[in-house]
Amino acid sequence: MTDLCVMLPTRKRPEMARRCIDSFRETRASDDTDLILVIDDDDTSYEDFTDVDKVTATRGNLITAVNAAASVLAEHYDALFLAADDLVFVTPGWDTLMLGTLEGMGGTGIVFPDDKRRYDVPEHPLISADWVRELGHFAEPSLAHFYCDNAWAELGKRTGLIRFCPEAVIEHRHYSVCAETPHDETYREAEEAHGAADLQAFQEWQASRMPHEAARLRRRFSKDVEWVLSRVG
Repeated sequence: MTDLCVMLPTRKRPEMARRCIDSFRETRASDDTDLILVIDDDDTSYEDFTDVDKVTATRGNLITAVNAAASVLAEHYDALFLAADDLVFVTPGWDTLMLGTLEGMGGTGIVFPDDKRRYDVPEHPLISADWVRELGHFAEPSLAHFYCDNAWAELGKRTGLIRFCPEAVIEHRHYSVCAETPHDETYREAEEAHGAADLQAFQEWQASRMPHEAARLRRRFSKDVEWVLSRVG
């Protein structure tokens, strides 16, 4: 069985994080599926979370923290899944379902669940560790918080290495779709600080660096490209 690590970045939301952790534990099927909290060094909200492993990052932004954690975890796990504290794991065995989808596509690429919010982009992807190591990051580092899902979608479509796993339901109870979720300080802080800047950064990445990254991933992982190159020379 493939070793999977769920990265759960969270800020000042211990109740949401606890709900996510509890649902994770109730639904995971494999003992090889772990969860690690990614928290900021100035956030004391999780001091009593003694039953879960943590990675502490210098206060910066979401993408910086996730990439810092992923750079280490990709050396110890076969795949990484990015959760959010407003997620609830619903389907029993979601981990084996998603890993089975990954293995069915050769073990490399992006798999995303049915999060009951968006189907056009992988908001919360499972990404193989070899993909992360090849790019040198989990999420596009020019971004701070938003549009990383659009970047994963672009790379996945251009490489053919992305799959939707509708059997695995992991609900994204974002305030925009869940009346019970408050539009709190954490949401507002990110939207005000990073929304417009991340859109510009995404568009610049899409126009300049994205084609090169996609070509690099295709050359490294595409079976069709591998076959062609094997016939050259």
